[in-house]
Amino acid sequence: MASDLLGLGTQSVLTAQRQLNTTGHNISNVNTEGYSRQSVIQGTSDPRQFGGQTYGMGVHVENVRRSWDQFAVNELNLSTTNYANRLDTEEDLEMLSGLLSSVSSKKIPENLNGWFDAIKSLADSPNDVGSRKIVLEKANLIAQNLNDFHGDVRRQHDVANKKLELGVERMNQIGTEIRDIHRLMMRTPGPHNDLMDTHEKLIAELSEYTKVTVTPRSNREGFNVHIGNGHTLVSGTEASKLALIDGFPDAQQRRLAMIEGQGIKPISSKDIDGKIGSMLDTRDEKIPYVLDELGKLAIGFANAVNHLQSQGLDLKGNVGENMFTDVNSAIAVKSRVVAASNSTADLEVYIDDIKPLKTGEYSLQYDGSDYFVTRPDGDREQVGVSNNAISIDGLRIQINQDLASGERVLIRPTRSGAGQIQLVTNDATKIAAQSYEASTSFAQGKAVFEIEQAGALKEFEVIVSPDGSQFAVTDTRGNVLQQPQPYPPTGSVTVQGTSFTLSEGAMPNDKFTANLVPSEGGNGNLRKILHLQTDKHLNGGESTVIDIYHDLNTNVGLKLSTASKLTDVSRVEKNSAEERIASISGVNLDEEAANMMKFQQAYMASSRVMQAANETFDTILALR
Repeated sequence: MASDLLGLGTQSVLTAQRQLNTTGHNISNVNTEGYSRQSVIQGTSDPRQFGGQTYGMGVHVENVRRSWDQFAVNELNLSTTNYANRLDTEEDLEMLSGLLSSVSSKKIPENLNGWFDAIKSLADSPNDVGSRKIVLEKANLIAQNLNDFHGDVRRQHDVANKKLELGVERMNQIGTEIRDIHRLMMRTPGPHNDLMDTHEKLIAELSEYTKVTVTPRSNREGFNVHIGNGHTLVSGTEASKLALIDGFPDAQQRRLAMIEGQGIKPISSKDIDGKIGSMLDTRDEKIPYVLDELGKLAIGFANAVNHLQSQGLDLKGNVGENMFTDVNSAIAVKSRVVAASNSTADLEVYIDDIKPLKTGEYSLQYDGSDYFVTRPDGDREQVGVSNNAISIDGLRIQINQDLASGERVLIRPTRSGAGQIQLVTNDATKIAAQSYEASTSFAQGKAVFEIEQAGALKEFEVIVSPDGSQFAVTDTRGNVLQQPQPYPPTGSVTVQGTSFTLSEGAMPNDKFTANLVPSEGGNGNLRKILHLQTDKHLNGGESTVIDIYHDLNTNVGLKLSTASKLTDVSRVEKNSAEERIASISGVNLDEEAANMMKFQQAYMASSRVMQAANETFDTILALR
């Protein structure tokens, strides 16, 4: 019996010692990030039978349990992903808002208003060459300002790609570290409490980059770690690799892919979430939005000024020439199309009507017989081809060489507009101050009268009939130059070499007088240019040129405000999840100090049992 008592005491001492060791381990790691409190689970040893009676044989350690809750961990990982995504989104919007609040950005409306002020001064003295030079100087400032700011925003696209590279590199490192932990678990017997803490710490960091799902494998072969919408990053003791591959058809719009053996599997960015999702959204949505709006501003302004230049006479009596780069220049119409590098298609995109022009990205696809267009809002429709061209939303997509069957190209009407605008004349005499339309015009309707080409006929009148169904062309004395024709005309009208257009909307008896004879001091065209400052000719007739800038600034500010509120909410959710984890897995020093005293007393008491067994054994030996 003495030996039984000795064994019982020994087990009791060892159990108390392990409890003391575990408690000390908890206290030592109270400030260790990701550490989960451990506790010794003890159980009663199997009893023995003596003389028909059952006698207990003390205690033993069954397990060292880690305080852990799978649901709480899952909640923390989800909230970590959500918070990281919203925080990164807020920071990116702060960056864009900062750019829009910069001195360079604020100069855009200032320079536009300064240019209109210069036009107003020139209208008071149209023949003053000095005033004309000021107009050109102010115009050049507008172009340079838009170019510079376009470059500032465009560089953020490259920054976003670099951040993506670093994020993917870190995700691959985390995947390798998780794989190594799984291999270590396979080589050593469990439980793997400290290894599991490290494992969950890595999963938590991975959750910052993307949505993560962890599932246990059978036969204790570790875990499967899935990212996004079920893509396996780690499978037991093997890890896959993430990579960034060229986008399609835009190679610069790099996308995520999973390397599986010798193959590469592209990953949809829709369900990635986390920091990576925010980076992709900033690169593919937020930055292009700013560039598109700036481009629409530049295109709308340049097109309107160039058009009015063509409707007047300069200081030398010649037809006005473009002041800014033609919005449908050879470079511009090509740059609006993004095709794959191996594409043989040849397309050009012309802007025929500014008013319905939309920003964003169109997708044009060919199925071998028909063309389909997906608008920026996601609506997809079949479009017809007329004279090798597709007309949609004020755009004319000229098809010089068809797409291959199944091929898709991207159409970005305004993306490069702010980067392409340039002042194309430095001759102050070429500002068209005098309007073709004489002051004797009497038009109460909404019809637009424009000269397309100046010929031998220099002065004439276009008169709408009393019933509004016809129009006629006469000279200034009332002599008929062209017999009455149905109104409105179906195209341009040419009389004695001079061509003009007249849109619908005229009232009966409306009269349009054209004067192509140079007149010293004429400023009718300058007065029309001044109207551009308040003319709502963009966004379907709802916005002026300067409104585009202010709306852009306001919209980014509103998005930033919303993002800040969402970040605050997600921060509270993450803190709540962390508090729940801390209540389950955290180390309480007061509790551990009490346990230390308790286990110390148990250790001392167990030692007394061993001492009693030893004394009893010595007494038995002495009896001999």
